[in-house]
Amino acid sequence: MFHGVQGEYRWLETSAHEIYDVLQICPAVAANKNIVITSFDAGPLHPTSEEMERGWRVSGRSLHVPVGDNVSAIPFEIFDEWYIFPGDAAEREYKSFVKHDWFTLGPAQALYTRNGNAFDLRRMQRWFWQEIETARPESYLGRGNRLKFVTSNGGHFNMVLRGLSSLAKSRAKSAQTPA
Repeated sequence: MFHGVQGEYRWLETSAHEIYDVLQICPAVAANKNIVITSFDAGPLHPTSEEMERGWRVSGRSLHVPVGDNVSAIPFEIFDEWYIFPGDAAEREYKSFVKHDWFTLGPAQALYTRNGNAFDLRRMQRWFWQEIETARPESYLGRGNRLKFVTSNGGHFNMVLRGLSSLAKSRAKSAQTPA
């Protein structure tokens, strides 16, 4: 697990956890917040009429979801990238980063080559942090190849970091226990 600080935001990145793990450890990350979802497993999502009645709305390529206190009602298994706001989220085009499986917030080589195309990781990291600074979410959750959790809420960050570390240890212990 990598973790660090960028401006007023703390971040962590791990391949061992899912968005669900963050919500289980610290439901306050998303409870009673507004989430802008920018990436979905199965392409664009079209909310049902029931979801629209609950305040869901499509804005450009994003889905805006107001969340009550029950975070388990969020279909987190199909939503891959979230910008989380304590109040209303601005109407704007939000950039999506999880579709780039090579993207990382942690240390890595500066240049990746795939299918003859070169990707500049440092440039992508700059774009990511510019997007966070411009959009100003309280938190960001993304899960492509790795889980990325970014937040300006120090209490949430500490709870998630400790919780994910404990969860990883308990999973490792149970994997070592003979059946």
